[in-house]
Amino acid sequence: MADGRAPRRGPEYTLDLLWRARRPGSRGPRGSLTLDQIVRTAMEIADAEGIAGLSMRKVAERLGMTTMSLYRYIPGKDELLELMFDAASGRPDSGSWPDDWRGGLAAFARGSRAALLARPWSMDIPVSGPPMGPNNLAWMEAGLSRMNGTPLTEEDMIGVLMVLSGFVLGQTRLERSVDQAVSRTGVSYDELGRVYGRLMAKVAVDGRFPTLARIIRAGVFESEQQSAEGDFEYGLEFILDGVAVMIRNRELQAARAGGAGAGGTGPPG
Repeated sequence: MADGRAPRRGPEYTLDLLWRARRPGSRGPRGSLTLDQIVRTAMEIADAEGIAGLSMRKVAERLGMTTMSLYRYIPGKDELLELMFDAASGRPDSGSWPDDWRGGLAAFARGSRAALLARPWSMDIPVSGPPMGPNNLAWMEAGLSRMNGTPLTEEDMIGVLMVLSGFVLGQTRLERSVDQAVSRTGVSYDELGRVYGRLMAKVAVDGRFPTLARIIRAGVFESEQQSAEGDFEYGLEFILDGVAVMIRNRELQAARAGGAGAGGTGPPG
């Protein structure tokens, strides 16, 4: 017996939409619209009103069609958001990136941040799974390819990209959230650390938070140099330093394995 819920559409369905492999439904009159036209229209609405202001009805009205006709092309708003996220990412300008792994990954991270900030509403789209669209796969390939020639394993390479992408999205979302709250809090991102330190100094004094109290007394939050870009660069360098250690560990492992295989002088197993 039907339970009233919408039919489940799995990753294969979304993949076909992202790669334009699914034809519009056959019901109703056939129109001349393309999926790209619909996505561009939805992005224009999101640019003006954000994701909260986007609806299938508004997209249909902007295109001069009924909402039911729009459903012939895209089954629902969730799928539309998937298409918009991939379109908003654009293609990476990887031809101008450094060839070395560290410079290449830094360019990947900075380029990803710039793409998110160019279309801030893209950060409001829930992440439902790994990248599958042509633009996001282009970003993935560009980042992964900069690790070719290193001793990192294929698993390492995917892990590095996941951690780096998660950092970019999380830090950029924080930057945007703080900026959005300025009208309510009166505190910009550049002022946040100093305000936070002053407030915490009032409550972290009773012995329950001794380590935090010591850090506050050290003036860590009083820097005049705090900025969203500075915090992003600090976190990026932190991650890349970790990747450098991983690469060095893989080199040492390979050297030990090679020594043991060549002369049998490696450490006992």
